[in-house]
Amino acid sequence: MDIPRRLIELQRAVEAADNRYRNNAGENATVALAVWSDATAALVQGITAYAAEQGVPRREVESALARAMRPPLPLD
Repeated sequence: MDIPRRLIELQRAVEAADNRYRNNAGENATVALAVWSDATAALVQGITAYAAEQGVPRREVESALARAMRPPLPLD
């Protein structure tokens, strides 16, 4: 399954927000958590919409996105 660039960008935004949250404390962590929450909600909404457009289960899109986010295997 081809994954649209917008879903890959949303996934990267979630990962970046997660990293910021984990590396902050106090008030900064609260702000980072809010950013992560918003990014996660946008990703879920994007995945759900794409699954509906394609007529496939959301889990299938989530799995395809996870595969798309894995780094490529090195060539021997």
